[in-house]
Amino acid sequence: MSRVIGLVAEDDTDVDTLKVIVNRVMERPTGFRKRVGNGCARIRHKAGIWLKQLGDEGCTAVIVLHDLDRNPANNALNAIDKLYRDLEKVCSGSGVVHFICIPVEEIEAWFWADEKVVKRVGRGEGKAHPNPEAISRPKEGLIRLSRGANKKPLYSTNENVKLAELLSLDICREKCPSFRGLYSFLQQIKSGTT
Repeated sequence: MSRVIGLVAEDDTDVDTLKVIVNRVMERPTGFRKRVGNGCARIRHKAGIWLKQLGDEGCTAVIVLHDLDRNPANNALNAIDKLYRDLEKVCSGSGVVHFICIPVEEIEAWFWADEKVVKRVGRGEGKAHPNPEAISRPKEGLIRLSRGANKKPLYSTNENVKLAELLSLDICREKCPSFRGLYSFLQQIKSGTT
C-alpha cells in the first residue's frame, strides 16, 4: 500500500508543486491529503488541528510549507527561527510526524537554483542564482523574467508544477537550505526511519 503524506500549504499551487517534488524524491507515486490556508496567517492558527485531522485520515507524515515572506529589513535567520518556533509550538501536540519547511522568501526561490528552469521561464534568457533564498521577491522576479516584447508576463504560479518536474533536485538541494531539509525528511520517510 502506498504511503499517504499530508500537505499543508498556503495555496493549491504550492500543494501541487509539493506533490511533484515528493513523488520525484520518493521515486514512486504517493498518496496525499491536503489542507490549504489561503494565506500564511491561517496556517499558523490551524496547523495543529489540521495535523491531527490528517493523522486521522491516515497520513503517516505531514509537510507544513510556510513561506517566510520576509521583510528585507529583517534578519532572515532570526525570522526563520521565530517562524519555525511559532509553527512547531502549534504542531508539536498533534502526535503526527511532521516537517516544517520554510522557503525563503517563497517556494519560487527554488526555481532560481536551476539554470534550465530559469531559461524556460525566460524563454532562453536569465541565469540561475548562486544563493536563490537570498533573492528578494523571487516570484515577482520570475514574472519579470518572463515578459515578452509586448511586456506581458508569460509566467504565473500555475506553471510551478511544470517547473517542479524540470527542476534538478540535486542542484536545488545544494543551493537551497529549506529544500535540503525537505529532501532529507523525505529520504527518511522513504527509508522507513521516520
